[in-house]
Amino acid sequence: MTKDKGKAKWAVAKRMVQITQDEWDSHNVEAQAIKFVKAKLQIAIYYLSQLDEHGSSYTMPFTGKQMKEALKTPITKQNVKDVADWCHQCRLIRDKVCASWNYEEEKTA
Repeated sequence: MTKDKGKAKWAVAKRMVQITQDEWDSHNVEAQAIKFVKAKLQIAIYYLSQLDEHGSSYTMPFTGKQMKEALKTPITKQNVKDVADWCHQCRLIRDKVCASWNYEEEKTA
């Protein structure tokens, strides 16, 4: 998958997990939980988009519906646990696959 196709694939998900200025400015417990959940999902999406850019096949550790549920307020401890786990799973998937990537090829392509 080309970089442009990868960006298009993840565009909606990236918009969903953008941290708003109000969330950045707020320091209450709920806002901090939302920031944590969104930050972990941003990282997970980054790992998955890297896999797409390199044409890697993988199994999604979460669905779009699960992601939407995790973003609903109030954020629960289970939401926090789930997104932390998804992020970790995405990193493991990426790390397992990236050993075969040729970074020189990607830079010059």
